[in-house]
Amino acid sequence: MKNTALILACCLIAGLMAGCRPDDTNGDTDVDPDSLSFIEDDTLGVGVWVEDTVVTYADQLADHQLVLNDVFFDYNSEDLSPEMLQLLMADADYVMNNSGFRLLLEGHCDNRGTIDYNLALGERRAQSVYDYLSNYGIAAVRIETVSYGKERPFITGDDDWALSQNRRVHMRVLPE
Repeated sequence: MKNTALILACCLIAGLMAGCRPDDTNGDTDVDPDSLSFIEDDTLGVGVWVEDTVVTYADQLADHQLVLNDVFFDYNSEDLSPEMLQLLMADADYVMNNSGFRLLLEGHCDNRGTIDYNLALGERRAQSVYDYLSNYGIAAVRIETVSYGKERPFITGDDDWALSQNRRVHMRVLPE
């Protein structure tokens, strides 16, 4: 039994060695390297594509997110200023002309006031932007609102600039 196993192992090793040729590892190929201009060497030496040809849905959503602006508000206000109306008009135009995503309007406040008051103010701010976008012609099914009040500050700090950056509606792009 031991002799049979030993003979079988020797035959297997001999068979494997007979299948390997010394020139299998020298890297010579019949392919002209100049014809592979779309491939470049990487650190492993196996080659990688020069250009990424895959565009994912997440990439498209991220591209939409980069275009949209936050809408900022004065202290204790949900009214849209003339400057913010101009930004919002550009955002609304972009959303109207690009499909394939929805918006979540996130209402935020600075850290002054109670949690309940700021949740209500954040909701009024988000609703103000919602009303503008829906009046512009964007379908209501593409827009949702939520209020985070003062619970998710964009900038930490108590100076006027930091507080002003937290009084906003952030447009978050969502998948359809």
